[in-house]
Amino acid sequence: MRGHPWEELERQSGLSRADILKAAGVYGEADRSIVSWCLGITQHEHGVDTVREIVNLLLLRGNLGREGAGPSPVRGHSNVQGNRTCGIDHRPGAEFLDRLAEACSIEPPRAHGKDTVASIKAMHAGEIKVFVGMGGNFALAAPDTPYTYEALRACELTVQVSTKLNRSHLVHGRQALILPCLGRTEKDHQRKGIQSTSVEDSMSMVHLSVGMKKPASPHLLSEPAIVAGMARAALPDSATPWEWYVEDYDRIRDTMARALDGFEDFNRRVRLPLGFRIKQPARELVFLTPSGRAEFSAAELPDVVPAPGTLALGTMRSTTSGTPRSTPTTTATGASGTAAPWSS
Repeated sequence: MRGHPWEELERQSGLSRADILKAAGVYGEADRSIVSWCLGITQHEHGVDTVREIVNLLLLRGNLGREGAGPSPVRGHSNVQGNRTCGIDHRPGAEFLDRLAEACSIEPPRAHGKDTVASIKAMHAGEIKVFVGMGGNFALAAPDTPYTYEALRACELTVQVSTKLNRSHLVHGRQALILPCLGRTEKDHQRKGIQSTSVEDSMSMVHLSVGMKKPASPHLLSEPAIVAGMARAALPDSATPWEWYVEDYDRIRDTMARALDGFEDFNRRVRLPLGFRIKQPARELVFLTPSGRAEFSAAELPDVVPAPGTLALGTMRSTTSGTPRSTPTTTATGASGTAAPWSS
């Protein structure tokens, strides 16, 4: 930041020099510090650089890899947290794909897919004709609501796997299916008995979740059963044992143990009293960098001050714990939780 005058830093941050120095003094004198953030940090054009700067700040005082210190992203939903851990990524790496191919005896697509915004644009252009959503309220959670509505309505088929109705069920393609499913609080009876799903919390702890309530209807299927049924119908000659997986979710976790780094001995470890923590190399002061050490990064200082006449909006929602989660933004933004059937 030495290359930027104080006047520019004050204008961009909306803080005075005195306030910035006061905050720096508090941080500098603290024995240890935790920096926590939510969507307001990540869901904008410069989110990656912002998180890198947070890590830079923590590194300045050695606030990584020791108790009571470090970065703490609040990602909330166990499906959002677990999806990325379990490989739900539109640009998966070759190492992950190789392990997935070996564990599942398949050849996964190697071409990169599309993220949410690119998918909406492709639907709008008619390049994507079928939309399948699992959980979340995609029509309202995605950016640019009118454009997203148009994109969904341009599809030939939209499918919603849901525990409850929402606006996305009314904004659909030329044909539409609503597939109600069991909620995580409901008992999931399969051939091998009551099943449990694995969830990951914000602290990267993985544990089992077992529904205790009577299902709202005897006709409800679980997410794994719905996905397996669609897979079998679409790929009748598939060698993947879809029905066998649905009988006992431990079999799914055994496959995950072979495909995912850090999930070795999954079924035993997830049944420990507090579950288990996913490996975090930096927490153990193991840095996967060319030098083997923590490395600072550098980012440009973009001009993020809204232009004159621009209306800046701040959105807020409540989490399940009742704690508000704010998302300052200059456009309509949001987050969609898409639940992977064997990680949510």
